[in-house]
Amino acid sequence: MKKLTWLHLLAAFIAVKLLFHVYVNGLWSFHRDELLYLALGRHLDWGFASVPPAIGFWGWFGDAVLGGSVGGVRLISTLFGTTTVVVTALMAREMLPPTASGKFAVALVGIAGLTTGAFLRPAMLFMPVVFDVFYWALLCLLFLKYLNTEKSSWLVWFGAVAGFGLLNKYTVLILLFAMLPGLLFTKRRNVFTNKQLYLAAGLALLVISPNIAWQAAHEFPVFRHVGELAASQFAHVSAGSFFSDQLQFHLAAAPVWLLGLYFLLFAKQAQTWRIFGWMYLTVLAVLLFFSAKSYYSLGAYPVLVAAGAAWLEHLTSNRLRWLRVALPALMLGLGALTMPVAMPFLKPEVEARFMEKLVAKIPAMRGVLRWEDGNHYALPQDFADMLGWEEIAEVVGKTWQNIPDKAMAAIYAEHYGQAGAIGHFGKRYNLPEVLSFSDNYRYWLPDSLPANFQTLIYVNDELGDDMPGFFEKIEKVWELDMPLSRQHGDQVYLCHAPTPAFFERMNVAFERARKEEEID
Repeated sequence: MKKLTWLHLLAAFIAVKLLFHVYVNGLWSFHRDELLYLALGRHLDWGFASVPPAIGFWGWFGDAVLGGSVGGVRLISTLFGTTTVVVTALMAREMLPPTASGKFAVALVGIAGLTTGAFLRPAMLFMPVVFDVFYWALLCLLFLKYLNTEKSSWLVWFGAVAGFGLLNKYTVLILLFAMLPGLLFTKRRNVFTNKQLYLAAGLALLVISPNIAWQAAHEFPVFRHVGELAASQFAHVSAGSFFSDQLQFHLAAAPVWLLGLYFLLFAKQAQTWRIFGWMYLTVLAVLLFFSAKSYYSLGAYPVLVAAGAAWLEHLTSNRLRWLRVALPALMLGLGALTMPVAMPFLKPEVEARFMEKLVAKIPAMRGVLRWEDGNHYALPQDFADMLGWEEIAEVVGKTWQNIPDKAMAAIYAEHYGQAGAIGHFGKRYNLPEVLSFSDNYRYWLPDSLPANFQTLIYVNDELGDDMPGFFEKIEKVWELDMPLSRQHGDQVYLCHAPTPAFFERMNVAFERARKEEEID
């Protein structure tokens, strides 16, 4: 009989994680942001208004190759999220002596991968976050390999991965900046005399250069997007909520990653890897300084989990062996308690009742119900954002079918979530491209409205004071009655006979949008 190794143990955890995600992925519908990223996949480019281009490629792959189903598209995130757990286990193995079995360290990493929200929710949602965490973890592993071997080839790989990470999300720049203090103020500053480091930087620049060119051609919309985030979302970030979120991200594994942080900062054995402890603190400082979203730090945690798991295996090898039972039991217990907070595997009404009872018993958990506007609701925002989209698309599709002359009609949606839902779920109704000025949709606007334009399907959360002056007849078709959905109250209107004021407004809006378009 073959002896059980850390590789066998890791394979078992990975299999369980994959099966769990495959089961959960299709239980709820797409998130509003997922619908936007699928829309990007239908308009592939080297850049977009709010994100770099990589998510557009994966959106195309999920739709065109994997069929576009909720479970199929989210399988991409699940594979990347699961691979992040593998990378974390490999980092833990790097911090152990060759003679150590590695089984307990891998077990702790595996349990963290199954019980903590930061390893679970990103691996479900098709968003840049899961890729970002993967790239941060992989970059930490590559630099860890460089520190352990001093082989310059690892730096070259580091540069290539950094480039691909930047094609996914610009927050990789935070990681790269956060590594500087641990290099500049230690003997590791000698890396700056290594020619391979500059080859790595050039390689990263080469990989990201098509996106830089796109940004330049569009007058760098990324800065406008960050400004909008700062005004609408970052303004609601407080230091208290920020640190509360940091604890909750990996709550079930808190003893592991907190010990890992201590180990990296203070333990003599971790002197070689001290940079990662300083990196984590610098990431938090940068995010707090800019009042950025708390989850931007997620990529800094895998290396802490790995360090804590490795040190716990060392500490319990000859003494404190009771921790090898007690700690996994604690992690599993906390994971079972918080699982519905991390993953929506209950029906919406049941999930809401669970959240209500959980917050009543543990008031500190109320933060999971706080949305970007700073208020608290019945469901976490990510969960509420996965309800109502198919219903909106179905109503719009059926309304479109009943329009006699479709060549003289158009569909408008105020928000990219509404537009994305109509574009994705409305395929069976053969709908035209949805008009919207939200996010990247403003780049996809036509030069003008259809000739002899007469009818508009209008989708918004309200009619708006100016709409009655734009059409001679406006008929309310439907309103979403789904209190748990973030889209509760969204309305669909059928508007007939546009007035001159409407055409004047649309001409101005189209012209403004064209000024923001790329001119190749």
